[in-house]
Amino acid sequence: MVKETAVSQRRTQNRQKQTGQPGLLLINQQDEILYANQQARHFLGLFSEEDLPRKLKFMALVQSAYQCYPAAAWLNWPTRPSATTRRLIYTPPHSSTRLRLKVEILEQIVLDGVPVWAVAMTEEGRRETAVFSATTC
Repeated sequence: MVKETAVSQRRTQNRQKQTGQPGLLLINQQDEILYANQQARHFLGLFSEEDLPRKLKFMALVQSAYQCYPAAAWLNWPTRPSATTRRLIYTPPHSSTRLRLKVEILEQIVLDGVPVWAVAMTEEGRRETAVFSATTC
């Protein structure tokens, strides 16, 4: 019982640390993830301590778990800027809660003559409703 409580407290602390911190990525013109910080790896379901798989494509990865919304804003990602906010929405099976991430291209830089995009993924605030309360158990 004590061990279960300690594990639960550790998970709550980790969740609190992760909430609000942006996931930061570097993505090249071929949509390959060159760098992902710990929070971005968390959002993408990647292990923090492992090297990124070679030629891992951002869109292929997010489309396997998230709904890209609105669809038109994601056309020609990442080369085409969008006036509309890009979002990723994840609804876990058998749950009424959703994870909503706002995805923004912070800037385009050139590394070794190749364009690279700095991208931020930020969790949008959850609102309390009759079926969802922002408390942790």
